[in-house]
Amino acid sequence: MLKTNKSITLSGQSFVNGTQVASYSANINSESGSSNINSSIINQELYDANKVDVRKDLSDFTTKVYEVEDQLDSEDTADSTKTA
Repeated sequence: MLKTNKSITLSGQSFVNGTQVASYSANINSESGSSNINSSIINQELYDANKVDVRKDLSDFTTKVYEVEDQLDSEDTADSTKTA
């Protein structure tokens, strides 16, 4: 039996002076709302020199993931009230 799931994928990158320092990805299951967030340091030397900015980018990315999760939750709530 085939079971499929719909998911949303987000990706982002941190740049310092035009050079990529880090990358971020998130996968959000549209049905359950569960998600995972991954980050990878691409350039350790630039990361070490710019930790505050790169960590701010990760925080901003995480906030975007939360916004999508909340939007899905709102849609689920609206759908359940329509069918009730």
